[in-house]
Amino acid sequence: MGNIVDELVKIHNENFKNKVGDKYFSEMILGEQYEIYCLFNFLGKNIFVKKFENESGKENKNLGENQKGEINFDKNRENEKNVLGYIVFYGTIESTDIFEVAIKKEYQGRGFGKKLLIESMKDLIEDKKNIEIKNIYFFKNKFLLEVNEKNKKALKLYKKIGFEEISIRKNYYGKDENAVIMIKYY
Repeated sequence: MGNIVDELVKIHNENFKNKVGDKYFSEMILGEQYEIYCLFNFLGKNIFVKKFENESGKENKNLGENQKGEINFDKNRENEKNVLGYIVFYGTIESTDIFEVAIKKEYQGRGFGKKLLIESMKDLIEDKKNIEIKNIYFFKNKFLLEVNEKNKKALKLYKKIGFEEISIRKNYYGKDENAVIMIKYY
């Protein structure tokens, strides 16, 4: 089994049209404006959400190709074998944007996306350290996201947990692929 970045890439690529490599997530991990949470299945018994933090903290900005395997959620490498999904938050000057959410295809439709969203949003707003990040704001009460209007399952989930549609971005994902802009005040 590879490292956690490999798992994130695999989950992303099975869910999205735009395929990515390790660099995509490595740059997010090192960027102060991003926060990543993952959903784990530990030994098939315990499903939990955990914030991504590299072992040396985000201060280490020199992640080389040979270092990517050193970044993990926990020293217990068993966790990495059971990543079910992830969520990426992006802090802006006005809101916390949900940049990307994905669950492994084989685990979709079982409530794991809902668990990941609710628990990670709650943890993010309660994490006092996020407020201290220089020039980046993870607003405590305002979450924004864009979702393809054809992704009916995601739209239903977001509405179920309290997101409201506020706008449409025409052709955001390509010709005749509009984005629904949604907001939730926590």
